[in-house]
Amino acid sequence: MSTKRKSTKLEADVKPKKSKNKSKCHIDVNKIFDDEQALQRIRNFVDLQDSTKNDENNYDNGDVQAFKRPFFHCVLSNLVLSENFIESLMDEVLDLNFVEKNNDLYKFHQSTEDLKTTKLPYLSALREVIYNTVREWVTKVTGIELTAQVDMSCAMYRYTDVLSCHDDELDDRCIAFIYYLVPPSWKEEDGGRLQMFSLDENGEPEEIVKNLIPVQNSFVFFEVTPASFHQVEEVLTEDKTRLSISGWFHGPQVDRPPPYIETLPAPCLPISIEEDEFYSWINPQYLDTVTQASIKETFVEESQIELSNFLQENKYEELVALLTSIDKSKWTIKGPPNKRRYLAVDPNEVPDHVTKCLNFLQSDALFLLLSSLTGLKLHELAEVSDSEEDEEENQKQRGDTPRCHCEVRKWQHGNYTLVHDTDTETKLCALDAVLYIGCEDWQKKNSVKRKCGMQCRLTMSVSLQLLSVCPSPNSLALVYRDTETLKFVKHINARVKDTQHQGFMDIACVYYE
Repeated sequence: MSTKRKSTKLEADVKPKKSKNKSKCHIDVNKIFDDEQALQRIRNFVDLQDSTKNDENNYDNGDVQAFKRPFFHCVLSNLVLSENFIESLMDEVLDLNFVEKNNDLYKFHQSTEDLKTTKLPYLSALREVIYNTVREWVTKVTGIELTAQVDMSCAMYRYTDVLSCHDDELDDRCIAFIYYLVPPSWKEEDGGRLQMFSLDENGEPEEIVKNLIPVQNSFVFFEVTPASFHQVEEVLTEDKTRLSISGWFHGPQVDRPPPYIETLPAPCLPISIEEDEFYSWINPQYLDTVTQASIKETFVEESQIELSNFLQENKYEELVALLTSIDKSKWTIKGPPNKRRYLAVDPNEVPDHVTKCLNFLQSDALFLLLSSLTGLKLHELAEVSDSEEDEEENQKQRGDTPRCHCEVRKWQHGNYTLVHDTDTETKLCALDAVLYIGCEDWQKKNSVKRKCGMQCRLTMSVSLQLLSVCPSPNSLALVYRDTETLKFVKHINARVKDTQHQGFMDIACVYYE
């Protein structure tokens, strides 16, 4: 989807000028670039090669602020000295064509114009300053020998747009930069802040320790390192647009430490429960052999299906009531934020009814039922075709046995999961089963214009198919995931606050053959 500004309503504080001069225009920039004494003071502070020489963590010289924590970053105020130039530049940028960028990590609009070759006068003038004056100054400040390669594009963040936690490391990126073209009235409550993270003992992001509010005409840059985890906070205002020009300076590649690899949660074997207990939970329609055959046919063909009204109604309603009544202190945030952010509760801290539901989902009888519904070998009594017998024998030789792990989760504003290279769970084929709870008004609020976030699975194939599963109350979503299938939960945006529970809950189970 592409978008082009048709009126001033996208940015109430920007008044467009319709006439455009295609010739080159003059640009006056901050005098700091010519101040050799100021440069030397900043250089002495930064001293990236030996940070032990200076114990000071902050440097402030009026127009330039530099910081060593949580990783080196610098804020240059008033990059351009002419207000008329800035206004004309904003008009020029807003008249560009923008295309929506939307995946597990981000949602915003990016310009389609190639800023390396554009002839537009104000963008061309700014490009020359960034490519030359700024790049040369940053080289002197950091001591990093930057090459002539510069990536640069225009980004437009509107209400609920976001960029989740990441470190920017890719190939030979050395310095990331952002030049802000936001309205002067931008405030903290408008969101869109550049947020920086501290690191835990594994070198992964832990918590936000620095927030930079976007300021018009300010230029922010930071060194790209294994520690440079940051994000763009969700834009929370419907009246303003977070407009910026951002990109990377490139330089020599450096060795990076190997990423931290998480261990999989310990799976459990099927457990035995009383037959009457099992029947008290399951909707009887799923015990019908004709229904099972129909579900299996669909699942074998599509590798996914949604089973509505999966639990008996009285059991489901009690489940909703009890999960929503669990004290907030018992829900803990699951991270790290470069991989996930949601709430989970310790299975030992849940009411007895919830424990019984978990036992039902991990029961030997449900393993057998899921085998009948999917055709997977999740139980020793499950029927297998002749072509599957060899694989079954291989599983026995490897010591593989049907097993699962379950987690009780809560999804609220700002929650998500991300696709990441170190996801050990994707190394194994599995059946994902998600039981949705407390999302009675979710589909209404999750319309095209009011999208809050949804469960998504990205199939890594030639065609790059995207399967989206929208939460539906008391439905069990089954998806078979092979080793080339990645999954994520889209960022839950601010519109979720309009829903009954300001989010929803689920019980996520992973079943292995």
